[in-house]
Amino acid sequence: MYLVVLLLATLTLAVPTPQEGVNTATITHLYLCKDASFQGECTNLHLEASNCQNIETSFVKQVSSAGPDNGTFCTLYSDFDCHGQALPFTYPGIRKLERYRFADLLSSVRCDFITGWANHP
Repeated sequence: MYLVVLLLATLTLAVPTPQEGVNTATITHLYLCKDASFQGECTNLHLEASNCQNIETSFVKQVSSAGPDNGTFCTLYSDFDCHGQALPFTYPGIRKLERYRFADLLSSVRCDFITGWANHP
């Protein structure tokens, strides 16, 4: 009996504590590339859903293709803090932002989950 209690106590202490302030259920991704057709230098942003995020400096006004996770809806913005010209889109993304007159304009983005999508909260 004491062995069982000791074993349970050990297992309880071994469980990792979740990081405060981070809800992994709200994280989505946006794949950005400097060239059309997802070519050239690319990055995969980790975004908290429903929050505006400014693009990392090395990609500001240099993105020519973008693709969000399946079940995610994103809006690209030409200015920081989700202001300026806006381009909404969803999965699988846009291979040629120039078709929408948005190549090399991206400065910030906001992504949200599509309500009722099977893989999202």
